[in-house]
Amino acid sequence: MFDWYIFRAILEMVLIVLFVFVALSGFVDFVGQINDIGTGDYGVNQAIQYTLLKLPSSIFQLMPIIILIGSLLGLGLLSKNSELIVLLSSGVSLQRLGISVFSSGLILCFFTVSLGEYISPSMERYADQYRTISKFQYSSLGNTGGIWLKEDDKIININMLEENKSFGNVTIYELKTLSQLWKISRASSAGIDDDNQWILSNLKETVFNDKGISQEYSRYKIEKTKLDRDLVSLTVVKPENLNIIELYRFVNYLESNGLDSNLYSTAFQSRIASLFALPFMCLLALPFSLGFLREKGTGYRILLGVIIGLIYFLIESTLVESSQVYNINPILVGWLPTLLLSIAVFSVFRIIQR
Repeated sequence: MFDWYIFRAILEMVLIVLFVFVALSGFVDFVGQINDIGTGDYGVNQAIQYTLLKLPSSIFQLMPIIILIGSLLGLGLLSKNSELIVLLSSGVSLQRLGISVFSSGLILCFFTVSLGEYISPSMERYADQYRTISKFQYSSLGNTGGIWLKEDDKIININMLEENKSFGNVTIYELKTLSQLWKISRASSAGIDDDNQWILSNLKETVFNDKGISQEYSRYKIEKTKLDRDLVSLTVVKPENLNIIELYRFVNYLESNGLDSNLYSTAFQSRIASLFALPFMCLLALPFSLGFLREKGTGYRILLGVIIGLIYFLIESTLVESSQVYNINPILVGWLPTLLLSIAVFSVFRIIQR
């Protein structure tokens, strides 16, 4: 019976914190769009719609800190009213109380999975497409075999494989007339610099003219383009745009084709580990609520939750960035923050049991 009572106390506060974070995250995301308002057809209404579409992704990333703060507030309120002390005095062990809190975290974890795996990725993809298409007057001709873009007399096919500023297997078809092909340029990799110029690497150009067909090879070539990097970024396969199953399949695809899968392997491991971290975030609130936080106010609990959450995110982001530079094992990078969190939880429990 007290399991449901504890879960309800935690859930009520988590929902309140969630509402606050939705408002704050939405405001911050909208402010970030101000400089783009007025570009093409991208106006205030489009910025608001883009912000709303991005909210599930933003909230999913913030769920660990939302659950931690909500648990601190919920359990803190029970502790301040001496309800946790009454439970412990009536024969309920600290371990049994911990199981109840951990179970509450597992239930919240299922909600987070539904948000992060079924809602967030598709809305994130649509938000990026909606924003870019509103800003730039270019046409996408499909997405089979990569993405197709049209620029003046050029038709461009891009097969994007990695989330960076370079693109793989770029083919540019240049037309002399609507029915006459003039040149085909194929590059094994390409990128768009800050001056909106193509940087084409390992380029093979095939020219069709009255004298026949001629071919020219070059290691790299710089060519002006009207395409914007944001537009071309629609071809990027971003980890946050994929759910766990899609990430797993994409990692297998990259590895089977001999391509670098480190970024996506790390994202895959981090995604799973972050879900396992949620019950521990919930459980971490219990010893603090029984200890020195018992007589502290709401503001103090929120501050503590924010600090712990920021430390967790800092460790996680630092490891992810380091893994790309130093090629660290994705399993280690993904699971180390959760492992450290679980060690911290059990250490704090041992301290308050003394």
